[in-house]
Amino acid sequence: MYRNLGVERDLMVYLHMRLSLTHMSLLAATISALALGCTRYDPYEGETFDCECGNLNWGGRELNLRMAEVEALDSAQFRYHIVADLRQEEAIVAREEPRDVVLTLTTELGGTSAFLSFLANDENFTIQQVNSPNSTTPWTMDGASVNVMVGADMHTMTINELSARQGNTVLPVTGTLTFDLVD
Repeated sequence: MYRNLGVERDLMVYLHMRLSLTHMSLLAATISALALGCTRYDPYEGETFDCECGNLNWGGRELNLRMAEVEALDSAQFRYHIVADLRQEEAIVAREEPRDVVLTLTTELGGTSAFLSFLANDENFTIQQVNSPNSTTPWTMDGASVNVMVGADMHTMTINELSARQGNTVLPVTGTLTFDLVD
């Protein structure tokens, strides 16, 4: 009624043990490789990008400039693009999404320097905020005076006075920007 399982039973136990030891060895080797292969990095401290193309003071606060570029529309007409990050320092450290403000100035220049004056809502000088969560009120320009110096390989803009308005909030904006023509 009972068969003698002596050798077969011993072989099954041996194979089971061998497979278990093999699996355990493989598991130990995998865990060791993962533990030793992981690289530890310093914690992220928050990054800011600054184009190092000047400074922009926005209501008493220095903003990080992301871009200052000039576009030649023809031999005498230029369009200046300025992009700055409006986030507070805490938002930058917390890695919140950027809240950029874009200033765009389009003008004709008839020489190596020009003093420009703009009235409120002049379509040649605009302010736009992008990536602005919870903000439904756009920025507008209430007036500005700007100096532009034209060189062979760069333009320099000095914003002497600019009034930026968002609803009932009016902020003074000043700054000096360098637009490098050599790429």
